[in-house]
Amino acid sequence: MKIKAVLFDLGDTLVSLSAPETVFHKILCSFDIHTPIETIKEAVEKTESEFGNVKYEPSYGKVSYEEFWKKWNSRVLMRLGLPADKKVIESTLTKWFDYAECNAYPEVREVLSKLKQIGLKTGIISGAYEEDINIMLEKAHLSEELFDITIGANTIKKSKPHPDVFRYALSKLNVKPDETLFVGDTVEADCKGAESVGIKAVLIKREEAENLTGYSRKINSLEEIFKFID
Repeated sequence: MKIKAVLFDLGDTLVSLSAPETVFHKILCSFDIHTPIETIKEAVEKTESEFGNVKYEPSYGKVSYEEFWKKWNSRVLMRLGLPADKKVIESTLTKWFDYAECNAYPEVREVLSKLKQIGLKTGIISGAYEEDINIMLEKAHLSEELFDITIGANTIKKSKPHPDVFRYALSKLNVKPDETLFVGDTVEADCKGAESVGIKAVLIKREEAENLTGYSRKINSLEEIFKFID
């Protein structure tokens, strides 16, 4: 079946992002709080692990953007032994991308433009909230016109790898699973999530990625996706 649509993950697939501990460190320094970055990294990792459990995970995408991230940021501060200062918490929410780098990978714009030129539909399925997706695209100078759809965790209040997220994308684009290609940087959330509804998936291995083994369709640059389309 001829490919009619290509869907992408966003972070570490189309754009490179600063590590959370790096951003937190810069924000804390702006308040004259000088905590070692390795200490912050440990607090962030523990918070990510905690929020991935059954207590917090179901709320992701279902509660408001502000509510979720204020709770997350407060938890990081608590693990650092810092008071839940309202100004610091507000800054981590409203000024995060003032301190975070967000850059499109070198080949991204050209590849997306070529996909549109040959008549393919394109879209983003990200684990981020819609609010963050919009900011990331703006910071990375990726025009919304390059995408027919953008789907975040709060779009249908479900997140990858839930099959309904991929089915929603198919319905919005009016394409069949075997007419669609998905490109992402994780095996479970991206590749297996897409494959659960019959979409062919390709795993992209960026320099920042861990050693990704056990998956056959791997690429190192988006330019390689055309061999799966042609």
